[in-house]
Amino acid sequence: MREHEAVLHALADAHKAGRNGALATVVQIKGSAYRREGAKMFIDETGHRVGLISGGCLEADVAETARAVMEQNKRMIKRYELGEDLVWGLGLGCPGTVDIYIEPVSAETELHPAFALWLESLRKGRAAALCTVLPVTENDGGSADRRMFLSEDGYTVGCLGHEGVNRTVAAWANTLFQDPSPKSASRSITLEDGTTVNVFIDISVPAPTVMIFGAGHDAVPVARLSASLGFPTTVIDPRAGYNTVDRFPQATRIVAEPSQYHEKVMIDSRTYVIIMNHHLERDREALKYVLSTPAPYVGLLGPRSRRNRIMEALEKEGCFFGEHQLARLCNPIGLDIGAESAEEISVSILAEIIAMRSGHQGGLLRDKSSIHRSVVTAR
Repeated sequence: MREHEAVLHALADAHKAGRNGALATVVQIKGSAYRREGAKMFIDETGHRVGLISGGCLEADVAETARAVMEQNKRMIKRYELGEDLVWGLGLGCPGTVDIYIEPVSAETELHPAFALWLESLRKGRAAALCTVLPVTENDGGSADRRMFLSEDGYTVGCLGHEGVNRTVAAWANTLFQDPSPKSASRSITLEDGTTVNVFIDISVPAPTVMIFGAGHDAVPVARLSASLGFPTTVIDPRAGYNTVDRFPQATRIVAEPSQYHEKVMIDSRTYVIIMNHHLERDREALKYVLSTPAPYVGLLGPRSRRNRIMEALEKEGCFFGEHQLARLCNPIGLDIGAESAEEISVSILAEIIAMRSGHQGGLLRDKSSIHRSVVTAR
């Protein structure tokens, strides 16, 4: 998340300062690769690079290619066949085929409106998609104008050269926006006349917010790790002496009693909640409030017997929850990694949140047939 932002900031700064550059983006992977679609690197005219598109084996060559892209002011696709001998001989990366889209960013030319809107949306933390018709071959520069911006609410700017392609890609983007952790990808779209158009959709959604109910000692490493992962983090606790900037320097702090949750605590479909008050009544009130929101993940610290007591108390109050609400409740909280210390438990909790958001179950990668989730595409 932070690397992505650094690349785009470097691009914007170079353009504003009048320096030419090139943006390299991984647009398609076949087989294994160190990075996935959407990984980026920006190279300016001085050769300065920001970002990674591989484990280190491709960057120098891509930077050299980017120099030619800048000089000719012509975009291109470059394919790398990363065989076992090449990759492991360098001691980096994974074998597979990688397609990298390299486009010039000229200081003398205004950014394409769709591209500029996409950058602005990312800067403001808004969900957005940038759709680009890709060159067919390395020598095909194609048309840099065939680009379209789409916002989560349906606002579009630009055109992909064909109304049918526009509709297909818009439906695809809408599907991706519903995914908690959408992945950028490319696909081929066949037109009525039989011609094929290759489109890359660069999708970005805001980082999930992690909301922690409870400012006890074990919440400190959870908030610290969450913030270090780039997740905006909020801590809610009525005890002003615990919920302090010294204890939670990287988090937003809300000092609130349970009766104030509706007024002070805003939760949406990208908010991942951890309840760890170590106080039965506050945990009960937090759970009652959170389960009524669209939060996709509600982690409750403590054993199942404690959760059952809380749920029984809520039922006596007349609070009943449907299956879809209870399906979001995780208890005991965290992945099973044998965590004991507060720091280890924080790793377990955040790992579970990452897995839930990405649609994974956790577990050992050596037991998996594939380490990456399949990308959803429109039909």
